[in-house]
Amino acid sequence: MMTTSFQHRRQCRGFTLLEVVIVLAIVALLLSVIYSIAQGTLTLADNIRRAQSRDSRQQAFTGFCEHLFTNLPATAVMKLRTTQDGGQYLTQLDLENVPSPFDGSPNCLVSLFTESVPGGGLRLRLSCRKFADPKQSVSVVLFEDLSQCEWRAFNPATRQWTTIWDKPSQPLLLELSLTQANDRRHWTFWIAPNEAVALSTPNPPSS
Repeated sequence: MMTTSFQHRRQCRGFTLLEVVIVLAIVALLLSVIYSIAQGTLTLADNIRRAQSRDSRQQAFTGFCEHLFTNLPATAVMKLRTTQDGGQYLTQLDLENVPSPFDGSPNCLVSLFTESVPGGGLRLRLSCRKFADPKQSVSVVLFEDLSQCEWRAFNPATRQWTTIWDKPSQPLLLELSLTQANDRRHWTFWIAPNEAVALSTPNPPSS
C-alpha cells in the first residue's frame, strides 16, 4: 500500500526543470518571431510613408519648375554650368531677371544648384537674390538626400543635350535627372519662347 501511494505522488508532482526550460525556450522563440514580424511591419510602414513623402515633394518640385519655366519674362536670361567636385558633378541653373518665387518681386536672380554634403550625397538648394538689394538673399533646401542631380539643356542648333548653356537665347527644352534613395527620375520641361526670342528669330522666307 505504501509503495502504491509513493508511486502516485511521483506521478502527480510538477514539471521537471528540463520541461520548464523547454517551455521557456519555446515562449522566447515565439516572442522573437512576433517581435520580428512587428518590427518588419513597422519598417515597411515607415518605408511607405517615406516613399509617399518623397513622391509628394518631387511632384511639388516639378510643378514649381513647370510654372517657373512657362512664365519666364521677355527679359529673362538662363545660364547653366556644371563643375566637378571630386567624384561628383555639381550643376547650377541661374535665371536672371525673373520674379522671386517667394514674394513675386521682379528682377531677381533665381538659382537651382547642388552642393556636396559631408559624408557623401548631394543637396539641392533654391536661392533668390534681388538685383536692387543684393543683401536680400533667400535660400532654402529642397532636397538633401540625393545621390545624383543633373540639368541638361537641348541645343536646337546641334540637336544635342549639353550641361553648359551660356547663350543669350533660351534652350527649347530642359532635362532634369534626379536620383533619390535609389529611385531615379527624369523630367523634361519645355521652355516657353519669350518675346525677346520671338523678335530675334528671322522670319521664314515667303513662298
